[in-house]
Amino acid sequence: MVGVALSFFGSLAGCKRFERKHVPVDKVEELGYPTCAGQVPGPGQLLASGHVRSGPNHADKQINERFSIRKRDCLIAMEVRQEWPLGTSDVEVLYDQDLFPLRIWKRMTLPGIERAAERADIRRYELRTDPVTVKLRGMAGRISFEQLKGGKPRAVIGPGRGLISMWIKRARLQVGQRVRELVIDVRGLEKIEPVTLQREVDMNHPELGAVRVYTFFGRETIFVDQNDMVVGDLAGLRSDRVLKTPPPVALPLYGPLDPVGTP
Repeated sequence: MVGVALSFFGSLAGCKRFERKHVPVDKVEELGYPTCAGQVPGPGQLLASGHVRSGPNHADKQINERFSIRKRDCLIAMEVRQEWPLGTSDVEVLYDQDLFPLRIWKRMTLPGIERAAERADIRRYELRTDPVTVKLRGMAGRISFEQLKGGKPRAVIGPGRGLISMWIKRARLQVGQRVRELVIDVRGLEKIEPVTLQREVDMNHPELGAVRVYTFFGRETIFVDQNDMVVGDLAGLRSDRVLKTPPPVALPLYGPLDPVGTP
């Protein structure tokens, strides 16, 4: 009986769904920061921005998120900063002109840690390689590398809600339509997997007014405005413009952001 069990689990180990997705490696291909005509693009032109935070019905009252989209020469950049008392996340995602992602930079910090070398976990996801590669600098300063198996992602899900705007803008779904694509999710356990984005029936939200409604993963629901920018979610995040409560006190940056030079 034991032999049968071992044989069974041995066969499972060979199945694709049991394949190890994070593969440590000694080094990864360094393509450098994406450029336009050989030059690192400047700050560029602001195209859109948003600010969402915890509404009165949200379980966590201190979530605060700001995001912006910039046209940077031949690239489109989405920048997100999400703050809450247990940590902050700063994210930059670079897209090509068709809004397909090229590179992700993410810095996570823990408020209250005094030693500067241990304040930030910085990760760079290179989506121009096959497979996707990750360069990590942990909070103790150690550099490590991984390959992230699963295919070439066409959209990004990350800390906060703002990043979903980019997928929605590219998908251009009509009410009732859906699209299923490979997505890289860099929240918590990083993974690449097929995800369905679906546009539900538009609604007149009691706080937000006229909104478009989208779901992804079949369970996460967000609200966007007529320009496809996130203005809230079903859990209780709301656009700052409709809230009467003061926003949470901004948390410190713990040093300048450096997507070009770190990790």
